Amino acid sequence: MSIDDTNPDDSSVVTIFWSVAASCALHGFSATVSGMVLAPGLSERFLIVDRSAEIQQILAEARTHLTDRTVLVETEPLIGSVEEYVPSRSWSQVLLRDHIVVDLIADFLDRVEPNLAPELRPACGSFGPWLGRGTGSRVRWDAVMRHIIAGQRDKSAESLFARRLVGEVLSVAQRLFARHQALTAALTKAGGGEFDDLDLINEVMAGVLNVHDERMIDLGLEP
Repeated sequence: MSIDDTNPDDSSVVTIFWSVAASCALHGFSATVSGMVLAPGLSERFLIVDRSAEIQQILAEARTHLTDRTVLVETEPLIGSVEEYVPSRSWSQVLLRDHIVVDLIADFLDRVEPNLAPELRPACGSFGPWLGRGTGSRVRWDAVMRHIIAGQRDKSAESLFARRLVGEVLSVAQRLFARHQALTAALTKAGGGEFDDLDLINEVMAGVLNVHDERMIDLGLEP
């Protein structure tokens, strides 16, 4: 990665938060649409269309919170590096990517949501429905993914893909939190300074990863 981490700016927490949200949605959309060439049939292609439409709604709302794109110019390539370094190489990996990334984000937000100021929340008030948890195309998406993975005799490629994906997501998240201490403080409400904030964020992320491991085991994958 070539992003310069040495000169953090003084952008507001709101701008940083929604720049990260917009970057995640932008590259979630990119990764989903890129999976069209790996979709085996028409119904799977329509599933991609439906899922990408949901992600577009997230991106559209995130953009309304951005008064300028200075921070977005920084966060977008950093978050985009996940897709670059860990591309999907099969239809099952396209499905698994969205399943993993969205659930990591949702679990993380579940843990910090009580600390968030109103301006850091979506219009619907909670991130669960905003991320499509248990609704819409996510239910069909996960059902298709589970059916495919359950039928695989050799799941080693998916296990390796999942580990690499989570490792890259974790690396990017750690760099964002280290660079934007104001955001880290807003997410934790620690009030004890940079190191206390980072310690609490690391605790949150450890809990998120534990739940992720359980999900992978449930899928028959090695975490």
